[in-house]
Amino acid sequence: MLNGAGEWSYVRETRGAPVDWGGAYSQCVRLTGPWLTHVRADGNGSELGRSTIRSLLHTHGGMESDHVVAGLTVHDEVRLPFEGRAICRTLSVGNPSERPVRAEIDLGFDPFLAPVAMEGIKPREYRAERDGAHWRVRSFGFALTVETHPEVETASAGGSRWSGERREGTVGPIGFRWRTEIAPGATSEFHVRIVGGLLDPTFAHRGPPLAEEQRRPAIDRTFADWEARAPRLAFPDAPGLEAGYRSARAALRRLYAEPDPSIAGLVAGFPWYAAVWGRDLAWMLPAVEWLGDSRWVERSIATAFRFQARASIPVLGGRPGEVPMQVAPGPVFLYGTSDTTLYYPGIVRRHVDHTGSLDFARSVRPNLERALAWGLDKVDPATGLLTHGGEVAAMRRETEVGEVRVGIDAADTTIWDSTDRRAHAIDVEVLWLEALDSMAALDRAFGSGPAAALEARAGALRAALAARYWWPEEGYAFDTIGPDGGPVPKVRPNALRGIGRGIWNPDEESAIVERARAPDLSTPWGVRTLSNRDPTYDPHAYHDGQVWTIATAWAADAALRSGAFDLGVDYLSTIARRFDEEGGYAAECYDGDRPEPFDACFLLGFSVAPFLSILFETLWGITPKLSEGAIEIRPRFPSRWRSATADGIRLGNGTLSLAWRDGSLTTTWTGPGPVELRGAWGKVRAEPGVAVALRTG
Repeated sequence: MLNGAGEWSYVRETRGAPVDWGGAYSQCVRLTGPWLTHVRADGNGSELGRSTIRSLLHTHGGMESDHVVAGLTVHDEVRLPFEGRAICRTLSVGNPSERPVRAEIDLGFDPFLAPVAMEGIKPREYRAERDGAHWRVRSFGFALTVETHPEVETASAGGSRWSGERREGTVGPIGFRWRTEIAPGATSEFHVRIVGGLLDPTFAHRGPPLAEEQRRPAIDRTFADWEARAPRLAFPDAPGLEAGYRSARAALRRLYAEPDPSIAGLVAGFPWYAAVWGRDLAWMLPAVEWLGDSRWVERSIATAFRFQARASIPVLGGRPGEVPMQVAPGPVFLYGTSDTTLYYPGIVRRHVDHTGSLDFARSVRPNLERALAWGLDKVDPATGLLTHGGEVAAMRRETEVGEVRVGIDAADTTIWDSTDRRAHAIDVEVLWLEALDSMAALDRAFGSGPAAALEARAGALRAALAARYWWPEEGYAFDTIGPDGGPVPKVRPNALRGIGRGIWNPDEESAIVERARAPDLSTPWGVRTLSNRDPTYDPHAYHDGQVWTIATAWAADAALRSGAFDLGVDYLSTIARRFDEEGGYAAECYDGDRPEPFDACFLLGFSVAPFLSILFETLWGITPKLSEGAIEIRPRFPSRWRSATADGIRLGNGTLSLAWRDGSLTTTWTGPGPVELRGAWGKVRAEPGVAVALRTG
């Protein structure tokens, strides 16, 4: 992690204080803190950084920067080889003068070696030693290995000279120094490779020589190959939206992670959520499915279910059937969320519809049944609503040690965890409804299970939500039903999650969407988490005023589903502009009163993934149902649009391509057999390789 000056430094406001997140990361583990690099010529010189940089090039798999220091030229190249979990760095130091120069290069860093679970937390105890050509540091099962070429002249640890003998304790910082004479017009190269994470300290990287590996842009090639296979979307009437798709697609791919053979998924975000989080993973997997990586979806779901609680784990907030909130190498687990588990029946159902196969769903059916039982156990028998909010209190009780309490300082454990929405939050109820619908559909597909009973329960829940959450004075939905049984009159974007789920009639859905677009909730840079008219509104409060990209995505999805196509595209375009202004990434959240990231990750998975999914399933209106041999297509384009195309959408063993122009849709299917296309026009049979023209409007 570096900044735009080529420094291994990235200072970000974190919970109200600046924290430097620069350094090296691997396997969901922060290996090092920021690196410092000094270059001197005949005793004069400086750190590489703002005062020395002349140019910088950033690619998917590395960074190159050029510097001038004390008359020397320095080309700094960082590469991430696709295999080996290594970071390779080469400093090419040139002497453009007509006389030889004595050069001195210093490189140093603080070892960190901790999972990125909580910002700023690092061990106090390390063991450092040298083993042949490898300099090793270990702490509590995590390790890093440093190799250099040529061999360094001196090394230091904790500010004193170090020849490689074993040292234990605080150890850092670690420093390396090369000294050399560079002839006139010549260049000297200095290579460093760091490997680490959840590795045995005797691990030796068996890759090619340093100088060779540095020249192999493996991640760049791999990403280019992946990008070439990904679907292509074109929106001639909204070029910003098209650019936003490319940015979001690339940003999401940067989050794919396989920290060890037992864990595969996507890390939640950078810098401080660099672990696999169950809720965030669930938000990302639909987009991963649309990008054609169905196998990665299966491996990710399998990871989440591998750590599903089989029994009560009070100290971690876990109950039988619960999917973990966080999984990181080590392992590090935490349960205790009231919404994470509810996503997974829907994710599996989507996967069946995308692939047309029940094989994977059958393999995880016991996990799904445990997740359903977990939800049923939380239903209030008097109201039929799912309850939540006791998880944090239970963890606090279990972790009290005298006057010391360990736990999460949060009122609730929904996605809006730092504000009190306990009892029956509307978005949690919608998730529970989707889980019931999904389990019923899967049972129908399996040909066994309590599908009819689940459908009846879902129907009763829809009726309860329609009756209890409608807020006639606002033309909106109440945010939650509190512990006292009364509605909580707060205007949040969470109510938008119920649009298109059969809860409210079309007029009520339109009213909800229209209310959400009012300037107290919607801003030119996104949607606030709470109306600024509310007495508790705070533009800096994480869940009581800040603008969240995911909330803007909810608004876009709701607008499109309610028939407000222009408004939906406007919301999507707002997100795309944020991507463009932030160099292709997507911040977690923004100040509620100005378009500036605040206390935010610079890349968060659920800031990019919902945007991607909405383009396919809501804007294009594609609903795969390959388990039925069908694909539903209902475009929701603004009336001002004239054309749009989508090519190479991988569904099951085939691909779908679409071309829409002035209300006419041409589809081409390349699967092994025919599919049925469904839409406003009715139903038609599409043979492989044969273009089918349809009227959509």
